[in-house]
Amino acid sequence: MNVIDTINNLVVHKAYASLGSTLNEELVKVQASGATDQTVVQMVINIATPVAVIAVVLLLVYGGFLMMTSKGDPDKLQEAKQVITNAIIGFVVILLCVAILLLISNTLGLYIYD
Repeated sequence: MNVIDTINNLVVHKAYASLGSTLNEELVKVQASGATDQTVVQMVINIATPVAVIAVVLLLVYGGFLMMTSKGDPDKLQEAKQVITNAIIGFVVILLCVAILLLISNTLGLYIYD
């Protein structure tokens, strides 16, 4: 079964009518453009991963800035530590999402990075 058809069946029937018809139209446009399942998954990975990594780096820089400007205030220092911790947790989640996506794509026979 086609991956785009599977996603369409899972999402469109459970969404509101206006959202579902819009999503269905977009999926039809993607299929009509000749994009294969592999190219769609590659586009998602190639766009989402760098954006997520840039967000993690910016959060780490922001957390470092908060830590340097805390001037020993325990509340501000705790906030800076939370920002850095959340950025690292987010980065781990991003890595796990990419790993799961690659596992699923290889299971479905898409082989994105082969």
